[in-house]
Amino acid sequence: MLILEVIFFFILGTIFGSFYNVVIYRLPRKESIVVGSSHCTNCNTPIKPYDLIPILSYVLLQGKCRQCKHPISSRYASIELLTGITFALTYMRFNFSYETLVGLLLSSILIIIAMIDIDTMEIYDRFQVFLLVLAIPYILWISPYHFITHIIGFFIISVPFYIIALITNGIGGGDIKLIAMAGLLLGWQNTLVTFLLSSILGGIVAIILVATKQQDRKSLIAFGPYLCIGIFISYLYGPQLIKWYINLIT
Repeated sequence: MLILEVIFFFILGTIFGSFYNVVIYRLPRKESIVVGSSHCTNCNTPIKPYDLIPILSYVLLQGKCRQCKHPISSRYASIELLTGITFALTYMRFNFSYETLVGLLLSSILIIIAMIDIDTMEIYDRFQVFLLVLAIPYILWISPYHFITHIIGFFIISVPFYIIALITNGIGGGDIKLIAMAGLLLGWQNTLVTFLLSSILGGIVAIILVATKQQDRKSLIAFGPYLCIGIFISYLYGPQLIKWYINLIT
Protein backbone atom coordinates (compact mmCIF):
# COMPACT_ATOMS: atom_id res chain seq x y z
CA MET A 1 0.00 0.00 0.00
CA LEU A 2 1.47 3.33 -1.02
CA ILE A 3 1.17 6.29 1.31
CA LEU A 4 0.34 8.42 -1.72
CA GLU A 5 -2.74 6.30 -2.34
CA VAL A 6 -3.92 6.82 1.25
CA ILE A 7 -3.32 10.56 0.89
CA PHE A 8 -5.27 10.54 -2.38
CA PHE A 9 -8.29 8.93 -0.73
CA PHE A 10 -8.03 11.34 2.20
CA ILE A 11 -8.03 14.35 -0.12
CA LEU A 12 -10.86 12.83 -2.15
CA GLY A 13 -12.83 12.43 1.07
CA THR A 14 -12.31 16.06 2.08
CA ILE A 15 -13.61 17.18 -1.32
CA PHE A 16 -16.72 15.07 -0.97
CA GLY A 17 -17.03 16.22 2.64
CA SER A 18 -17.23 19.81 1.41
CA PHE A 19 -20.25 18.85 -0.69
CA TYR A 20 -21.78 16.90 2.19
CA ASN A 21 -21.67 20.12 4.23
CA VAL A 22 -23.98 21.63 1.61
CA VAL A 23 -26.32 18.64 1.78
CA ILE A 24 -26.38 18.66 5.60
CA TYR A 25 -27.10 22.38 5.73
CA ARG A 26 -29.65 22.64 2.94
CA LEU A 27 -31.77 19.48 3.13
CA PRO A 28 -33.44 20.30 6.47
CA ARG A 29 -34.15 23.78 5.11
CA LYS A 30 -35.67 22.28 1.96
CA GLU A 31 -33.16 24.12 -0.23
CA SER A 32 -31.71 22.77 -3.47
CA ILE A 33 -28.35 21.06 -3.07
CA VAL A 34 -27.42 21.65 -6.72
CA VAL A 35 -28.76 25.13 -7.44
CA GLY A 36 -27.20 28.17 -5.80
CA SER A 37 -23.59 28.87 -4.91
CA SER A 38 -22.15 28.56 -1.42
CA HIS A 39 -22.38 31.78 0.56
CA CYS A 40 -21.68 33.19 3.99
CA THR A 41 -24.67 32.53 6.23
CA ASN A 42 -24.13 35.91 7.91
CA CYS A 43 -23.60 38.41 5.07
CA ASN A 44 -24.79 36.19 2.16
CA THR A 45 -21.66 37.01 0.14
CA PRO A 46 -20.94 34.24 -2.40
CA ILE A 47 -17.83 32.31 -1.44
CA LYS A 48 -15.05 32.42 -4.02
CA PRO A 49 -13.68 29.11 -5.36
CA TYR A 50 -10.30 29.74 -3.71
CA ASP A 51 -12.06 29.94 -0.35
CA LEU A 52 -13.69 26.56 -0.86
CA ILE A 53 -10.56 24.43 -0.59
CA PRO A 54 -11.45 21.78 2.01
CA ILE A 55 -9.89 22.34 5.45
CA LEU A 56 -7.11 24.55 4.04
CA SER A 57 -9.39 27.52 3.33
CA TYR A 58 -10.76 27.38 6.88
CA VAL A 59 -7.23 27.45 8.28
CA LEU A 60 -6.04 30.26 6.01
CA LEU A 61 -9.12 32.36 6.76
CA GLN A 62 -8.64 31.66 10.48
CA GLY A 63 -12.22 30.45 10.67
CA LYS A 64 -13.76 33.74 9.52
CA CYS A 65 -15.64 35.00 6.47
CA ARG A 66 -13.28 36.90 4.18
CA GLN A 67 -15.91 39.61 3.65
CA CYS A 68 -17.61 40.24 6.99
CA LYS A 69 -15.16 38.50 9.35
CA HIS A 70 -18.02 36.61 10.97
CA PRO A 71 -16.83 33.35 12.56
CA ILE A 72 -17.31 30.24 10.42
CA SER A 73 -18.34 27.14 12.32
CA SER A 74 -15.47 24.70 12.75
CA ARG A 75 -18.01 21.99 12.01
CA TYR A 76 -17.57 22.49 8.25
CA ALA A 77 -13.86 21.73 8.39
CA SER A 78 -14.52 18.91 10.88
CA ILE A 79 -16.91 17.17 8.49
CA GLU A 80 -14.38 17.53 5.67
CA LEU A 81 -11.70 16.06 7.92
CA LEU A 82 -13.99 13.26 9.10
CA THR A 83 -14.93 12.32 5.56
CA GLY A 84 -11.27 12.31 4.55
CA ILE A 85 -10.43 10.01 7.45
CA THR A 86 -13.26 7.57 6.67
CA PHE A 87 -12.25 7.41 3.01
CA ALA A 88 -8.61 6.78 3.95
CA LEU A 89 -9.54 4.10 6.50
CA THR A 90 -11.79 2.36 3.99
CA TYR A 91 -9.01 2.22 1.42
CA MET A 92 -6.50 1.03 4.03
CA ARG A 93 -8.88 -1.80 4.95
CA PHE A 94 -9.89 -3.00 1.49
CA ASN A 95 -7.39 -1.47 -0.98
CA PHE A 96 -8.74 -1.10 -4.53
CA SER A 97 -11.86 -3.30 -4.47
CA TYR A 98 -15.63 -3.33 -4.67
CA GLU A 99 -15.66 -3.40 -0.86
CA THR A 100 -13.89 -0.05 -0.91
CA LEU A 101 -16.51 1.46 -3.20
CA VAL A 102 -19.27 0.21 -0.92
CA GLY A 103 -17.40 1.53 2.10
CA LEU A 104 -16.99 4.99 0.57
CA LEU A 105 -20.67 5.19 -0.28
CA LEU A 106 -21.66 3.82 3.11
CA SER A 107 -19.50 6.26 5.06
CA SER A 108 -20.83 9.14 2.98
CA ILE A 109 -24.45 8.24 3.72
CA LEU A 110 -23.72 7.68 7.41
CA ILE A 111 -21.98 11.04 7.84
CA ILE A 112 -24.94 12.87 6.31
CA ILE A 113 -27.44 10.86 8.37
CA ALA A 114 -25.54 11.47 11.61
CA MET A 115 -25.13 15.21 11.19
CA ILE A 116 -28.73 15.83 10.12
CA ASP A 117 -29.94 13.70 13.03
CA ILE A 118 -27.87 15.81 15.43
CA ASP A 119 -29.46 18.96 14.01
CA THR A 120 -33.05 17.81 13.61
CA MET A 121 -33.49 14.55 15.59
CA GLU A 122 -34.72 13.09 12.31
CA ILE A 123 -33.41 10.49 9.86
CA TYR A 124 -34.87 10.94 6.39
CA ASP A 125 -36.34 7.89 4.66
CA ARG A 126 -34.49 8.71 1.44
CA PHE A 127 -31.24 7.67 3.13
CA GLN A 128 -32.77 4.37 4.19
CA VAL A 129 -33.55 3.80 0.51
CA PHE A 130 -29.94 4.64 -0.39
CA LEU A 131 -28.75 2.02 2.10
CA LEU A 132 -31.16 -0.54 0.64
CA VAL A 133 -29.92 0.16 -2.88
CA LEU A 134 -26.36 -0.18 -1.61
CA ALA A 135 -27.10 -3.43 0.23
CA ILE A 136 -28.75 -5.37 -2.62
CA PRO A 137 -25.77 -5.57 -5.04
CA TYR A 138 -23.42 -6.06 -2.08
CA ILE A 139 -25.41 -9.09 -0.93
CA LEU A 140 -25.73 -10.54 -4.43
CA TRP A 141 -22.16 -10.15 -5.67
CA ILE A 142 -19.72 -9.09 -2.95
CA SER A 143 -20.65 -10.31 0.51
CA PRO A 144 -18.76 -13.30 1.95
CA TYR A 145 -21.86 -14.22 3.95
CA HIS A 146 -24.87 -16.35 3.03
CA PHE A 147 -28.01 -14.52 1.93
CA ILE A 148 -29.86 -15.72 5.05
CA THR A 149 -27.24 -14.06 7.24
CA HIS A 150 -28.23 -10.70 5.79
CA ILE A 151 -31.96 -11.40 6.15
CA ILE A 152 -31.47 -12.24 9.82
CA GLY A 153 -29.40 -9.07 10.14
CA PHE A 154 -32.39 -7.05 8.96
CA PHE A 155 -34.52 -8.31 11.85
CA ILE A 156 -32.14 -9.13 14.70
CA ILE A 157 -32.01 -5.65 16.26
CA SER A 158 -34.74 -3.78 14.41
CA VAL A 159 -37.51 -6.04 15.75
CA PRO A 160 -36.49 -5.63 19.43
CA PHE A 161 -36.12 -1.89 18.78
CA TYR A 162 -39.63 -1.81 17.33
CA ILE A 163 -41.09 -3.66 20.31
CA ILE A 164 -39.34 -1.31 22.74
CA ALA A 165 -40.62 1.67 20.75
CA LEU A 166 -44.19 0.36 21.00
CA ILE A 167 -43.88 -0.11 24.75
CA THR A 168 -41.90 2.96 25.77
CA ASN A 169 -41.93 5.26 22.74
CA GLY A 170 -38.26 5.75 23.53
CA ILE A 171 -36.77 4.80 20.16
CA GLY A 172 -37.39 6.74 16.98
CA GLY A 173 -38.67 5.17 13.79
CA GLY A 174 -35.63 6.46 11.93
CA ASP A 175 -33.29 4.55 14.24
CA ILE A 176 -35.31 1.37 13.72
CA LYS A 177 -35.18 1.70 9.94
CA LEU A 178 -31.48 2.57 10.05
CA ILE A 179 -30.48 -0.53 12.02
CA ALA A 180 -32.72 -2.64 9.78
CA MET A 181 -31.10 -1.40 6.56
CA ALA A 182 -27.64 -1.61 8.10
CA GLY A 183 -28.38 -5.13 9.32
CA LEU A 184 -29.36 -6.15 5.82
CA LEU A 185 -26.03 -4.87 4.54
CA LEU A 186 -23.83 -6.14 7.35
CA GLY A 187 -25.33 -9.50 8.27
CA TRP A 188 -26.48 -10.48 11.74
CA GLN A 189 -23.05 -10.97 13.35
CA ASN A 190 -21.80 -7.51 12.40
CA THR A 191 -25.17 -6.01 13.31
CA LEU A 192 -24.72 -7.28 16.87
CA VAL A 193 -21.30 -5.64 16.89
CA THR A 194 -22.91 -2.43 15.67
CA PHE A 195 -25.51 -2.51 18.42
CA LEU A 196 -22.90 -3.19 21.11
CA LEU A 197 -20.54 -0.43 19.93
CA SER A 198 -23.28 2.17 19.49
CA SER A 199 -24.84 1.36 22.87
CA ILE A 200 -21.51 1.66 24.69
CA LEU A 201 -20.57 4.88 22.93
CA GLY A 202 -24.02 6.42 23.29
CA GLY A 203 -24.14 5.46 26.95
CA ILE A 204 -20.73 6.99 27.68
CA VAL A 205 -21.63 10.25 25.94
CA ALA A 206 -25.01 10.40 27.71
CA ILE A 207 -23.33 9.93 31.11
CA ILE A 208 -20.81 12.68 30.33
CA LEU A 209 -23.55 15.08 29.18
CA VAL A 210 -25.61 14.47 32.31
CA ALA A 211 -22.56 14.65 34.60
CA THR A 212 -21.49 17.98 33.09
CA LYS A 213 -25.11 19.21 33.23
CA GLN A 214 -25.26 19.81 29.48
CA GLN A 215 -28.31 17.52 29.44
CA ASP A 216 -30.61 16.14 32.09
CA ARG A 217 -31.88 12.58 32.46
CA LYS A 218 -35.09 13.37 30.59
CA SER A 219 -33.42 15.05 27.61
CA LEU A 220 -33.72 13.46 24.20
CA ILE A 221 -30.39 12.46 22.70
CA ALA A 222 -30.04 11.51 19.04
CA PHE A 223 -29.01 7.84 18.87
CA GLY A 224 -28.54 7.83 15.10
CA PRO A 225 -24.96 9.21 15.17
CA TYR A 226 -23.83 6.40 17.48
CA LEU A 227 -25.50 3.83 15.25
CA CYS A 228 -23.69 5.36 12.29
CA ILE A 229 -20.33 5.06 14.03
CA GLY A 230 -21.07 1.45 14.96
CA ILE A 231 -22.18 0.61 11.43
CA PHE A 232 -19.01 2.03 9.87
CA ILE A 233 -16.67 0.32 12.35
CA SER A 234 -18.53 -2.97 11.92
CA TYR A 235 -18.29 -2.78 8.14
CA LEU A 236 -14.55 -2.27 8.32
CA TYR A 237 -13.56 -4.36 11.31
CA GLY A 238 -16.59 -6.41 12.41
CA PRO A 239 -15.11 -9.89 11.77
CA GLN A 240 -11.85 -8.93 13.49
CA LEU A 241 -13.70 -7.59 16.53
CA ILE A 242 -15.79 -10.75 16.75
CA LYS A 243 -12.66 -12.91 16.54
CA TRP A 244 -10.92 -10.79 19.17
CA TYR A 245 -13.89 -11.10 21.52
CA ILE A 246 -14.13 -14.87 21.11
CA ASN A 247 -10.42 -15.24 21.81
CA LEU A 248 -10.85 -13.03 24.86
CA ILE A 249 -13.55 -15.18 26.47
CA THR A 250 -12.14 -18.59 25.55
